[in-house]
Amino acid sequence: MCGVIIMNRFSTGSAVLDSVLNGGFPVGSLVTVTGPPGTGKTIFAASWIYNGVEKLGLNGLYVSFVEGHKSFIENMCGLGLDFEKLERMGKFRFLEMATLKEAGVPAIIEQILGEIADIGANMLVIDSFSAISQVIEKPYDTRILVHTVLSKIVREMGCTTMIIIEKMTAEETYEPAEFLSDFIIHLYRTEVDGALLRCLKILKARGTEIRQPQLAFTLKGGFKVFRPLIMGGLPEPTKRFKLVMHGKDYYSSGIRDLDAIVGAMFRRGCYNLLEFERNVTLTPERLFRATVSNVLNQGGCVIILPPQGLSALTVWRSLEPFVHEDTLKRNLKIVDFKAATVEAVEPYVILFEGRSLKEDMICFWSAASEFRRQSGRPVFSVVGFDTLEYIYCKDEILKILGKDLANIRNFGDVRLNIIRPEYAIASHLSSLADTHLIIREIYGAIFLQGVKPKTPLLNIELHTDEEGSEIKLTPVL
Repeated sequence: MCGVIIMNRFSTGSAVLDSVLNGGFPVGSLVTVTGPPGTGKTIFAASWIYNGVEKLGLNGLYVSFVEGHKSFIENMCGLGLDFEKLERMGKFRFLEMATLKEAGVPAIIEQILGEIADIGANMLVIDSFSAISQVIEKPYDTRILVHTVLSKIVREMGCTTMIIIEKMTAEETYEPAEFLSDFIIHLYRTEVDGALLRCLKILKARGTEIRQPQLAFTLKGGFKVFRPLIMGGLPEPTKRFKLVMHGKDYYSSGIRDLDAIVGAMFRRGCYNLLEFERNVTLTPERLFRATVSNVLNQGGCVIILPPQGLSALTVWRSLEPFVHEDTLKRNLKIVDFKAATVEAVEPYVILFEGRSLKEDMICFWSAASEFRRQSGRPVFSVVGFDTLEYIYCKDEILKILGKDLANIRNFGDVRLNIIRPEYAIASHLSSLADTHLIIREIYGAIFLQGVKPKTPLLNIELHTDEEGSEIKLTPVL
């Protein structure tokens, strides 16, 4: 909850960052935000002060040496931050210092102190400290300014203050303000296979134990930090997935955002690939069950050869909360492997002997033919090729791969193959795939990225309301 003061701490404006910082920034602390241009420092600071005024009832002062009032108001309005409304309420004030930064340190300090007292500010942003330093000729004057901010504004007046410093890397020489800061957060940009990734790194947090020092975020619709799995990211759905209707010649993925971004990836005759990077801790059925349940709940038939580590029973149980039992029994088959002794086999199981892949796949293809005959619809199948390579071998898979692909193409069925990159068959599946998506885990959060077609990094979240649960995708922008 980013609208609450917890243990004398002000929310950062991000519920995730608040959790990492044990509730936010302590009241009366000095926070330094560093990073290169374009990394989101101004948006982070604006979101922090906006949240404090709008949700906590505080008063805020934003001092800018780099941007004019009109430009700031318009840019923030585009992100849903209505600072004009806060100004009319007398709760927020923007001090435009772009034309005054050459007036000298005493004049700057006097004006800032006067505005804080006049509005009764609890929160202050100075954007940016680097711009002031550039026009201050004497290092002594810089130390005076830092001392004033810390002693008078922060400590005496109790005004929690955030200062912005331009730094290309976190390892650059520390500014005087950073030595005195209670918190230092560095924002930076990098790329993952050509896609933008925005990250923050907590470099200093006085009096606060930090267990997740690095986090990924986006500027889509403001400053949003992505929640890691260990902090409750992508929880179990508490309601059935919302139904997403199929098209005339394609199956919906069951994820509206994915359909909109990638298009109809489950068209008839499509052979698709979902690749899980080796560090991903999320089990595959947590993702493909949204698609599978969407197909089943619209009368489609599904066959699943589980990825490695998943049994037929595990997959069945993962689908039970989202699909009626009668539908599961009628329209779902799951592959399992024959044990040394088999007392009973569930009706939904296709039993593989595990000796000859060609013979076992004939059973798989026959089950698909029977479903196709009964329903008159394309059969949707999920195949964990990591399981096949582990049980058989790459050469055995290559012998049946052409036949498997031909069956999908010729009968107009739909396939989702699953693999991890360390398996030898991965490159072959990638070259054959119509659509190739990769699941990544970055700083504990789960992302999807399109290889074919190319997409931004898309954070995977679960949203639940009165109508049901759905998976949402948020791009890193």
